[in-house]
Order: sequence, then C-alpha cells, then structure tokens
Amino acid sequence: MNKIFRLTYRILVSSMDLNTIGFFIMMPVGYLIIMGLMMGSIVPYMYYNGLKISYITFIAPGIVADQILIGGSLAGWILWQDKRIGMLEQIFSMPYTRFDYLIGNLISMIIVTFGGAMVMTFVAIPFISLEISIFGLFLVVVFLVLGTFIFGSIMLALGAIVKSNQIFNLVSNIVFFIVTFASSVFYPLTSDTPILLKIVAEVNPLTYVVDGIRSAYLNQIGINDLFDFLILLVLSFVFMTIATIAYRKIKLSATV
Repeated sequence: MNKIFRLTYRILVSSMDLNTIGFFIMMPVGYLIIMGLMMGSIVPYMYYNGLKISYITFIAPGIVADQILIGGSLAGWILWQDKRIGMLEQIFSMPYTRFDYLIGNLISMIIVTFGGAMVMTFVAIPFISLEISIFGLFLVVVFLVLGTFIFGSIMLALGAIVKSNQIFNLVSNIVFFIVTFASSVFYPLTSDTPILLKIVAEVNPLTYVVDGIRSAYLNQIGINDLFDFLILLVLSFVFMTIATIAYRKIKLSATV
C-alpha cells in the first residue's frame, strides 16, 4: 500500500504545476461564471423536473460533473508522458508493479476530480439554489467516482495505445469537446433537441453523471437516477477492462 501512495504522490506532484492548476481551475470557473451569468441574463429562469430554477443553478452541477474529464485527461496524459520518456521502465525497474502504477494513477485522478468538484461547488454556492441532502451528497460522490473511472479508463487506453504526442492531444481534445457540449451540461435534452445531438447525448456517459449530480443538488432524486447509476456502473466496468488490457500490452524492454 505504501508503494501505491508513493506513486500517487509522485503523479500528483509531477503533474500539478502552476500552469496546469490554473488551467484546470480557471476554465471551469469561466464556464460557470461567464456562461452562467451571461446566459442567465438571456434565460432568466427555466424548469427542471417541474422546478423553477435560474440558468446558473442549472449548469452548476454540469460544471461540477465536467471535472471527471479533467481527472481522466490527467491520468491518460501522465501514462503517455511516462511511456514516451521511458519513465515507466525506470519505475518498473524499482520494486513497483504495473498494478501499483495503475492503482496510483486511478487514485490520483480521483483526487483531482474531487478537488476540482469541491472548488466548483464553493464558487457556485453564492449564485445557485443548493438543496442537497446527506443522501444526495453520497450520490454525488458515487456519480463522480463512476464517471472518473469511465473517462479515466478511456484516456488511459488512449495513452497506452497512441505513439504520437500530436495524436494524443488531438484525440483527447476532440473527446473533451464532444463529450462536454454533446451532453446535458449546458442545456436540457427535450423533444425540441436536434435528433442527432440528442442521440449523441443519450449515449454520452457524461449526460448520466450530470443528470445524477443535478438531481442530487436540487434534491430531486428519483428512479431515473437509479437507471443512470446502473448504466454508469456497467460502462465503468467495460471501459476499465479495456484500459487494463491496453495498459498490459504496453511494450517495455524491461521484464515487468
């Protein structure tokens, strides 16, 4: 266990420089404040499950949920960097196993996700109506963990497979953009939503994370949240299996 904690600490310290922290915090805060307030002046209120809320109250849970993409991207980026510069071979030449490294990476992305989610929640509190209960708080934790495992696994698989820095950045940025904007983060999915966008949103795991967290924040938890949970549970198992297989197939000169 001590080896895993050491690797987790090493991953966090090596990745969390001032520029990275600033980007991870300022971009979501910008989404929340700028889009929330500017769009809120155009859309003064909206209805969610029959509840009349402000637009910034609607998007705040989505911005919190979006932290799973940041945590997941970090995991994939660290694996890619360590593979590219030969750091994986150095780590595995010491008394660390692939399992130790994988678990350390997963723990680090969970820490990043929850750190970002807490910051976003505290920033949002002065602007939103927050009705969360103790069970709702537990539900937020569950949805964040499952969502982080899903997108972290996707990015870990990408980091294990690609051989070019340009390809990794291109694919990860495309995934980040599509997943964020083709979901229910910034707008509700209704019968008026364009059919293609609605289809993409309904197969997008982030939509289910956002809907679950939004229900918890507004104390509107229902049977649909159980459905969202089951979908995310299955997807997390599937993508973690794929990521583990891809990770195990990384070729190293050292025997590990």
